[in-house]
Amino acid sequence: MDVKKTLGAAMEKLRGAKYVLLVLLVGLVLLLLPTGGGKEPEKETPETGLPEVSPETELEAKLSDILSLVDGAGQVRVLLTPVDDGERVLARDTETASESRDGETRLETSDSNLVVQRSGGGSEPVEVTYRYPVYRGAVIAAQGAGDARVRLELLEAVKAATGLSGDAIKIVKMK
Repeated sequence: MDVKKTLGAAMEKLRGAKYVLLVLLVGLVLLLLPTGGGKEPEKETPETGLPEVSPETELEAKLSDILSLVDGAGQVRVLLTPVDDGERVLARDTETASESRDGETRLETSDSNLVVQRSGGGSEPVEVTYRYPVYRGAVIAAQGAGDARVRLELLEAVKAATGLSGDAIKIVKMK
C-alpha cells in the first residue's frame, strides 16, 4: 500500500512536467538513431587528396566477367600490363591581365586556380576529361583455352576492348 502512495505522489509531480519529459524523451530517441551511411571512406592519395582509382583493375575485372561469358571459355582471369597510368585533366579557372602603353602590350600575367565542387562537407576537383591508360600487353588464362575457337574469340574480344594488337595478347589454358 505504501508503494502505491509513493507511485501516486511521483505521478502527480510528473504531470506538471510532462512536456519537459516529452522533449527529453524525443531528444533521447534522436540521439539513439543511427547517423551516416555506414560506408567506409575511400582511400585517398596523400599528394592530391583524390580517391585512389585503378583503371587497370577495373578493366581487368570487367574483361574477366565478359570473357567468362564466351561459349566454352569457362572461368577466365585477365592481367593487363600498362605503359602508363592514364591522366586526369582537372578544371582550372584562369584569369589573364595585360597592361598596354600606346596600343602595345607590355606585360601579360596569368593566374590559374583549381576548380572544386563542394558537397557533403568535402570538396573535390572537377574533372574535365580522363585519358585511359595505354596497355603494353595482356595475359588471359581461361579454362576453355584448349579449344582454338575459344582462343580466337577471346583474342578478338581483348583486342576490341584494349586496342592491343594480337601479338601483345597471350592466351593460356587454366588448370
